[in-house]
Amino acid sequence: MDQGAFMAAAALTKRWISVNTAIAAGVLVVSGCSAVEGNGTSASPTTAIPSRTSSPPLTAEQLKALALKANEVPRAHSVPIQDPVPKSEQRTFPPVSDASCQTALDVLGGKTASAAVIQIFNWKRDIWPGGSTLASYEGGKAQRAFRQLQDSLETCRSFTGVGWTGKFHARIVVDKAPDVGDEALSFHQLSQLPDGGGLRDAHHVYVRVGNTTADFEKLNVGDKAQFPLALVEKQVDRLSSALHG
Repeated sequence: MDQGAFMAAAALTKRWISVNTAIAAGVLVVSGCSAVEGNGTSASPTTAIPSRTSSPPLTAEQLKALALKANEVPRAHSVPIQDPVPKSEQRTFPPVSDASCQTALDVLGGKTASAAVIQIFNWKRDIWPGGSTLASYEGGKAQRAFRQLQDSLETCRSFTGVGWTGKFHARIVVDKAPDVGDEALSFHQLSQLPDGGGLRDAHHVYVRVGNTTADFEKLNVGDKAQFPLALVEKQVDRLSSALHG
């Protein structure tokens, strides 16, 4: 869903380890594709993949096995997979100024997930990494998490908070998401780096497939970030096959 000033690629990879690093990101530009979207935008949920949430949630080991392999990501020189940092080792920050924005950040961090794994994409010829968080949920919790994120993004317009780089300001803009999974959201997380470091853009695609979610992120500074849609589709198809047979 980035340690220090977000200006070193090694530090940026920590975004996918803890939800608190997402809080430090700054500005969040969001887009959604589901039954109802904010800011006057609407779309229909994807119907190609049936929504089934009654099967047992995937374990962390199963999620790792379903993650993309290095030879499937030719644009990256490595795609390591790791477990989230234990809560006891995570650094915490005060809640951001807007409650709905805080809810969005919590959902991106897989706060209510039964299991989660993190994959980092170290792109070739690009110091700014990408990543994905695969998370599984019991019962209807994945649907609930998606709805919480969607509802939060309809009301979260701007907020301030304290993160790794100190105090920051953020804003929210809703846009269109790709037609993948049972339902999907997409968002650009924008922040002005300190000392004239440029505009930081983190593009997210958040997808639900049954009782599993996948949050993809691509970082860039000074130019628009875009997580490769082909990789999103490949990962979502793999999750769908595992969940729906």
